Amino acid sequence: MILIGENKIGTISSDQFVNNRIICLEQLNFNLTFDLILDCSKTILPIEDLLELESLLLKKSRSLVVVVSKDKIDFLPNELNLVPTSSEANDFISFERMQRDLGF
Repeated sequence: MILIGENKIGTISSDQFVNNRIICLEQLNFNLTFDLILDCSKTILPIEDLLELESLLLKKSRSLVVVVSKDKIDFLPNELNLVPTSSEANDFISFERMQRDLGF
């Protein structure tokens, strides 16, 4: 299950996503009023799953930011928003929101 904070940023680890895939996808399909941080610092989801999540969030004008260790960033597609820490993920989403508010 995706945890949604007061600032409307959802967070979930890759392990939690795998264990609750159906519930998470339902939550994303029917209640997507939040941006999402996916923590893949321990385990990376298959690229197909990452791209599916990215596509789903983009359709709803939301952001997906994937936290992944620096040594694994080069092995993932460039179209994903990849950062090495949760703090940077929050900053990235804040920046994305400012751009959306300004109409970019």
